[in-house]
This record gives sequence, C-alpha cells and structure tokens, in this order.
Amino acid sequence: MIAAHHPALRRLLPLAGALLLAVLLGAAVAYSGALAGERGLLLVALAVLGAAFALAVLVEWRVGVIALLGLLPYESVINFGTLASGTKALALLTFFSLGLALLRSPELSARFARLWREPLTLAALAFAAWAASSVLWALRPEVALSRVATFAGVFGLMLAVALLDRRGLLLMWGVAVLGTVASVPLGYVLPRGEKMLEVGRFSPGGADPNAYACLLAIVFFVGYFGFARYRAAALLLAPVLLYGVFATQSRTALVVLVATPLVGLFVPRLAARLGGRALLLYALGAAAFAGVVLLLPAVGGALLERYATLADVQSEQTWSGRWSIWLGALRVIAAHPLLGVGAGNFAYAAIDYSTMIAAFSAERGEFAGVAHNMFLSVASQLGLVGLALFGWMLLLAARLAAGLSRESLGAGLALGLIAFVLTGMSLTWEFEKIGYVVLGSLLCLRVAGEGSR
Repeated sequence: MIAAHHPALRRLLPLAGALLLAVLLGAAVAYSGALAGERGLLLVALAVLGAAFALAVLVEWRVGVIALLGLLPYESVINFGTLASGTKALALLTFFSLGLALLRSPELSARFARLWREPLTLAALAFAAWAASSVLWALRPEVALSRVATFAGVFGLMLAVALLDRRGLLLMWGVAVLGTVASVPLGYVLPRGEKMLEVGRFSPGGADPNAYACLLAIVFFVGYFGFARYRAAALLLAPVLLYGVFATQSRTALVVLVATPLVGLFVPRLAARLGGRALLLYALGAAAFAGVVLLLPAVGGALLERYATLADVQSEQTWSGRWSIWLGALRVIAAHPLLGVGAGNFAYAAIDYSTMIAAFSAERGEFAGVAHNMFLSVASQLGLVGLALFGWMLLLAARLAAGLSRESLGAGLALGLIAFVLTGMSLTWEFEKIGYVVLGSLLCLRVAGEGSR
C-alpha cells in the first residue's frame, strides 16, 4: 500500500529485491565449500538454475507443460523415489501456475470451460473418478490411494496440454522430439540401469527399456507424420530415434513400429495422409536396422537373437512369462468381475493365480508384478465397469483423431494414439503420461479448430 502512494519507493523495491538476492547468492557461493565440500559451487549453480526455472514456470505455466514432455525420457534420472520425484514437483508447480493463470485470464477460463463440453474430457474424468472410488473396496486401500494420485496427475496433465494454443502444442511436440533424440547419445553418459549393465539393453538413466522404446516410437510417429513443414529435419532425426528403439532390443516396440502404419491404412481419412510416406518409413526403418546389424556387430548380434524369438510364438521365451501373468489376470477378473481388486492392487490378488507373479514377488521380497496388458490390468483392478469406461475413453479419442487426421499434426497424433494402444497390449500403460499427452493434444486441436471458425 505504501508503494502505491510513493512512485519512487515502488521503483526501488525491485532493486532492493535484486540486491538482497545478490547478497544471498554471494553468501551461498562464499560458504559453499565449507557447507558442501568440493561440489559446493556445482550444487549452488544447480540450485540457482532450479530456482530460476521454477520462477519461469510460475510466471508462465506453458513452460512447465512443455518441460514435462521434454523430460519424459529422463524420468528415471530426476525421480529418486515415490516422494522425491522431480517429475511430480514440476507437475505440481505447473498445475499451481495454471490455476493462477485461470484466475487471471478470462480467455483461458473460457477455453477451460469449453473443454468440459467435450465427451473425451468427461470420459477421462469418469475413468479417473472410478479409479478414485476403488479405494473403498481395494484389497490394500493405501496402495490404491497412491495409484489414484497417479491417475489424477495424468488427468491434470491431459487438461494442461489441452489448454495450450496451437503454437504451444507444436512447440511442445518439437521439444519432445528433440528431447528423445538427445536421450539416445545421453543414454551412454547417464548412469546405466540393471538391464543395460547385465544384458546390454540400452536405456538412459536406468529407464525400463520397453517403456523407453515405446515412448520413442510414439514421439517418432507424431514427429515424422505431424510436422509436414519440417520433413527434411524429420528424415535426418529419424535414424537416431530408430537406433534408440533397436538398441533397447524391445520386441514390443518393434511390433509397434511395424504395425502402427498398417493399422492406420485401415482408417480412410488417415490412409490418404499416409500414402508414400509409410513406404518411405519402412524403407528408412529397414536401412536403420541393417546399419545397426552391419556397423555395430555387438548390438546387432544381440538384436537379431532377441528379435528371432518372435518367429516362435509357442516358446515361453518369446512371451517372457506373460501367458502365466495373463492367465492370472483373467482369474482375478473372474473372482472380482464387477469392481476389481482396486487400483494398484494387481500383485496382491494375482500372487495366488500366477506362478510368475509369485516367483517375482518372492525374488523381490515383496508383492510385485504387473499385468503386462493395460486392458487386463484395468479389468482386474477396476472391474468390467472400469474397463468399459477406459474403452469408452479410447473410442472417443479414436473418433476425434480420425476427424482431425486431415491435417498433418492430427495425422501424427492419430498414429501416436494407435501406437499407444498397441503398446498397451504388452505393457501396463493405462496411467502412462505419454498416452494422456496424446489425448490432451487431440483435445487441444479440437478446441483450437472450433475457436478459429
């Protein structure tokens, strides 16, 4: 109030704040050696950068949304546990900044209200609400509560992405492409995970090779087909992403790469967009695969050996115990058909029905294991009601994607959605962030298209 009546004092307040910040930084640098040893200056520098980035997110929420997608390949590096999670901290900061922006901007508030008239938004809310209600009947309510927080987070991420404008959406996916491309060389610099050290399956910072490879595949499809104006750049960056997929030795990702364009050809509006670019994609993939095998024998030999197992569909090695897990999931569904066993409670129920889950839990010394199929996972944990809501959400997304596939980014997102669903046939991805980013992107294009009419 004093500053409002004294213009000179109002001008001095920012200078005083800057001076105080400079004094604090100077003191931190001066005493960093005594407080943190030789790495004191580095820690101070990282703290300053982190504070500056947090301030940028508070000022502009879009920075946080774009950063969340760009950092997806590095989640295992910035997450240190259930609570000490860099991703969760950034998400909470972004949601807080978005909430403030909604209070300040009538235009953004109107866009937010418009989102709630979209059937896809309501379907996603219904699915998240059903997951939250499963706490009431879950075998382990505390476990379900943790998973409910995850569902709430990805639903919030979907809404935040949907509130971007078209330019912000393109920028977000551009950052995603660059972030995933950079993760391939950085994967050899960042700390190596167990599977990379023991069996040579590439992934940056200890990420799960299958999840990382399928993330690369989804971003690849959106970037390759969605950025028509930057086709030359897409062709130059594609071999890097393809190498990353092959180096993980993920058979799921290989199937996704091959099958996604084929499924897209059965969608009339999307098929017209694919055309010769799909053939070029297969040629590029074959060339990248041949290059890995011929130029990098160590990687190529392991790759050929692992991919060769796909030819023997009756071998247990091909399925890595998934048949036992899927049969266990079906038995859990039969025992709890309507409501399921509660979000996040699959391992607690399946241990009595699956030898693989029992063996994995015994090895870990705790209840552990997932369904390795997001539809079986949803049905076993949230019942047939939850499966119906989840399927309804995906069907609405597919319908929306088909309508938006006339434009380049819409076609890329449609293929990204197909890749997400195909990935879910082998991985437990019903709460994976990239899937809800795709849903939010479709909503963003839908609302932006109506706003331009």
